[in-house]
Amino acid sequence: MLQGGKKRSLARHQKVDVATEFPLVTFFLLINNTGTPAAADLSQLSIRDAVSGLTLVNNSGRLLERGFQTFSTDSLSAGSQYLVNYTAVIKGYKNELLALPAYLTFSNTSQNDINLLGPLVANCTLRVTSTEKFYPNHSVHFAGFVGAFLLSALVLCLALPIIARIRAVTRKNPLQQRKRKAVLSGDADPEYGTCNISETAKEEAAFEDKMVDIMVLEDPQNMYQALENLDMSNLLRAAASLESSRVQIHKDLMAALLRGLRLRGQVSAQAERRLLSVLHGQLMGMEGKLKEEHVARMAALAAQCNMETRQEMEAEHRREAAEKDRAELLFQHADQQVVLECSVLLDKLHKLDQKQLQRSLLARHEEASAQVQRQIVVRRRVELHKIFTEELEEATRMGEMERNVANDLLHSYFTCQDQLEEVLDVFLATQRSVLAERHAQRQFLVHSLQSLKSLICEVFAKTSGQVESWFQELKREAAVAEDQLDLLLDKAQKELVLVKQGLDEALTRERSGMHCGLVKKRRGLISDKLQEHKQKQKELSALARSCEESLDPAHYLGCWQSLLTAQCLELGELINNLDEEAAADIRKVTMRVIHSAVAEVKGIQPAAAQALLGLGVPRFLLQQELVGGALSEAQERLHQEGKAAVRTLQSTRDALQDRMEQELQQQQALRQRGRAFFHALCAAQLTLSEEEFLRMKLEFQNCLSRMDRCLVLPRALSRSRLQAFLSQWRKDTLERSERGLPVAAPEKQAEKKSKVRVPLPEGRQTEGLSDLLLFQKQTEEKIQLYEQEKEMESAAMKKVQEEMRSEREMELRAQEESLAVQTAALHFQKAEKRGRAMETYGAVLTLQNLLVEELRASGTLGGAEIPQSIHNHSLGLEEAELVLQRERAEWEALSAACSQTNTPGELYDDDEEEEEEEGGMFHVNRDCRIAVSLQEALDKREQVISILTERLREEDMRHQVMEDLKDQLEFKRLHMHFDQDLEFAADLVKHSQTSAGVLLEALRLLLPTAPESDLLSLVDALCPKQTAALPANEREKGWAEGTRNTLLVRLREDIVSRNMWTGLLDSEKERIGMKRQRLRRLFSDPHFETPRSPQQILVVEKSGAGPRVAEAPACDLSLTAGTGPHEPQPEPLGDTCATATATEVWDMAGMGEKVSIFRLPPEPQDSTVRTGGKRRKKRNFLNFKKGSVAPQD
Repeated sequence: MLQGGKKRSLARHQKVDVATEFPLVTFFLLINNTGTPAAADLSQLSIRDAVSGLTLVNNSGRLLERGFQTFSTDSLSAGSQYLVNYTAVIKGYKNELLALPAYLTFSNTSQNDINLLGPLVANCTLRVTSTEKFYPNHSVHFAGFVGAFLLSALVLCLALPIIARIRAVTRKNPLQQRKRKAVLSGDADPEYGTCNISETAKEEAAFEDKMVDIMVLEDPQNMYQALENLDMSNLLRAAASLESSRVQIHKDLMAALLRGLRLRGQVSAQAERRLLSVLHGQLMGMEGKLKEEHVARMAALAAQCNMETRQEMEAEHRREAAEKDRAELLFQHADQQVVLECSVLLDKLHKLDQKQLQRSLLARHEEASAQVQRQIVVRRRVELHKIFTEELEEATRMGEMERNVANDLLHSYFTCQDQLEEVLDVFLATQRSVLAERHAQRQFLVHSLQSLKSLICEVFAKTSGQVESWFQELKREAAVAEDQLDLLLDKAQKELVLVKQGLDEALTRERSGMHCGLVKKRRGLISDKLQEHKQKQKELSALARSCEESLDPAHYLGCWQSLLTAQCLELGELINNLDEEAAADIRKVTMRVIHSAVAEVKGIQPAAAQALLGLGVPRFLLQQELVGGALSEAQERLHQEGKAAVRTLQSTRDALQDRMEQELQQQQALRQRGRAFFHALCAAQLTLSEEEFLRMKLEFQNCLSRMDRCLVLPRALSRSRLQAFLSQWRKDTLERSERGLPVAAPEKQAEKKSKVRVPLPEGRQTEGLSDLLLFQKQTEEKIQLYEQEKEMESAAMKKVQEEMRSEREMELRAQEESLAVQTAALHFQKAEKRGRAMETYGAVLTLQNLLVEELRASGTLGGAEIPQSIHNHSLGLEEAELVLQRERAEWEALSAACSQTNTPGELYDDDEEEEEEEGGMFHVNRDCRIAVSLQEALDKREQVISILTERLREEDMRHQVMEDLKDQLEFKRLHMHFDQDLEFAADLVKHSQTSAGVLLEALRLLLPTAPESDLLSLVDALCPKQTAALPANEREKGWAEGTRNTLLVRLREDIVSRNMWTGLLDSEKERIGMKRQRLRRLFSDPHFETPRSPQQILVVEKSGAGPRVAEAPACDLSLTAGTGPHEPQPEPLGDTCATATATEVWDMAGMGEKVSIFRLPPEPQDSTVRTGGKRRKKRNFLNFKKGSVAPQD
């Protein structure tokens, strides 16, 4: 059969072979595009061939729907042919006629443009005679069953020993043992094993299947939400990959730095291996602990989130049930139409509330999870630095490394870590940009797929409407019974619905069929690319671990930066291309199915027209085309939407590129600000040892490691706060509406007319409105608030981002303050140590004086042993002074060398390469022109400034170190004199035969704030033999048991006399009396009187300090501040304290002081009643202190 025009045709031929048991039919389908020279190129050809009643043997088509197979080709040029054939077997049980038509559709399509042509039909009819024969043979069936059973039993018996053997071998060589062996032997990181690389790559490639699931299997209504969740998962995985890269580079840097020490001969090979082994073991232990903690915290968080979700959902269900009960009461006597409308509105509102609650809970849980992950990440970074510094300190104590070598290594380590943070900033910004671009492109692809879905709905809806309008026009124009037309209309509508259902089923089957192919293709490509990336990282890591030459850390980190950035961009481009290809395949399949469906839709009208012709409808009324108009309109709309989406995607990419550059600039500025603050903080110190500088540098490095903009937490915080902001806005708007207040419009929307106005309910304005209409009005307003919420999301997000920027600024300031506090703590510890030493030294000298007085009182001071002890003490002091003088001379020589040094290399014996490099930088080529030389100088100005700044900083550091050495010399002098005086005091204790209990009690009086352990150590140094035998109860004996040792009596009297207040001198008393009289005359002056007699507060200040305003006095002030304990106190000027409202400053001539007068508002008349009662007598501080030191028994 042949059907077609002059330019193109579809022909179908068949060949029957009856020589076999069942008739074998070979079908040939020929598309001919060679009619005329004007024939056009065809694209997207699709043959829909009926195969019902046939059993296909050799087939190259695809079964998309029951009873039909499809052959397709992308294009067919003019003047060519397209031939397909297949073989089928006819197994009919009865005589019948098989109608096997073939439909050809073809079109010109683009991404968002459709032009359908056709269909062409090639009919075929086969007459079938039943030839089916059955020859059942049960014995053969039974024999086959027995054979298969025996064979399976044999295979099972052979498989069990093999499986047991494999398990035994696996238990002997577990993966963890291989990892531990590799770590202890110092080999490359076991993470880069071939098996691990392959498994990791496969896992990461399998994760990318989710995008295919979304495009193929996801409901179109949930695609965008699924994309948001997938984007958050991508951020989490990218953050984990970043931390893995950080740890790996950290390990490589440690190995390179230690190998550099070994190459310079500063550390032995054995010490290097031991340090690397210990460091790797510590890192593995740290990772294990952090992983356990992370799992435990996430499990607790999941339980808490589940409980919170259950409680919130139960509360939401109770609220919805209460609203439904209230609505049921209102529906009892209402109209059915109003009840139906209210029910629909209420169901819609409840769905919106549930979706909003789910989004809010999800955002809060994501924020909590991101907070936990960030805390674990920060702790890991701090532990990395802590482990390295502690192991270097341990190696120094064990003698494997000298102190100066360890300090130099720490300086190099901190420099490398600073450079590493900048490298990771670049990698992080690139990752953020790539992921954001991927998310934007996926939204574009999902939008294009949803456009096709909307296209299908629009075409069928418009076609249905056109069919109905066509029949309505026929009812008006044609003289045909309405019942017959209604029957034909119902039939056409049913056929249209069936075509729509068949289209949906075909799309589902086709997409499900192509899902496996897409996933397999993506997994293979992504896995290969990831394995290639891991292999390159392994090679770069091996370079740092196995290179026998000195490695430049800056160049090595630059290689890592280039590699990570290039791999991130390469992988992102691959995934984007795969997403585009998958979307293109899905679009192609969708278009093919749409072509078939449109061809069937076009076949509905001819059948209906033929039936209408039989009813006598004129032919000119049946010539209207129904589908063409709907297709053209949908094509135009889809084309415009595609162009707008492409422009939006391109603008988004440009904005992301600008944002990445801006982020890098901000991060660089932040780190420069942090370094400037740290250098200023160090330069502000008068003395600073190298150990203290390294401790400060460690704290600063911890701050630098927390200065990055992580991937997950900002996104989670913005989503959570956006949901909280919108929920609070909606709640406030409803409350204001219920109270009848004007609704506050969101920022920029306040100027323009709001789409939704929430006025005072009409039930409160018009008393005649029923409660049901009021309920309906409130429900509509709540729904409209959700619609308005979408319009203000952008403004709310800007607000949230501004708030997050301010919080980040506060966090950075808090880090700076924390660093300053750590620096202050270092100096406080030094001052406290020096203060304790001075206090202890003073106590020992006081004890010496008391012992000398004790010996003088007992008459044993003139013995022969005392002069010998004094002579030995003098010799010891002279020897200590000689040692101190030699060290002082060494310090002065070193200080003179520092002052004469122009470059740091002359002091620290640095290599001459730096000097040669600086000489080359300042080299001037005399053969070039002046302009060229000036341009070169301008190009080098930043480098020169940085070098000079570094020189000045190092010079300041040297001066600080020299001052610290000077302080250490002074402190050493104090310790040496203390040791000599302590030894002399021990001799005096021995001659005076003072007991350990008396010494302990005396030291308690002399050092009241010292801990008991320090006091016992001093007693042990003074009389070691007695302390060992001294029982615990003897140590507590003192004045409580009436011990009257003369040494303790003299010591206690001396302390009391030094802390006793002896009263004022006569001249001081006279001056205070004159001041009191002058103040009385001042206040008796009528110039200060006011109609309401305000209370006054006097604040006396010393001359030169200036007047001072008392803002809020907390207690009563009187004129007895300087009176003695036995002098009468004058009456106070006021009973209570209040806030001053006016201040006058009077200069007290002749007194050398100023008086500030504060006038207060008057108290109410009943103030004296409220504050009645006897005033408490003011207690003098000196009397209180005197009583606490020496109570009057």
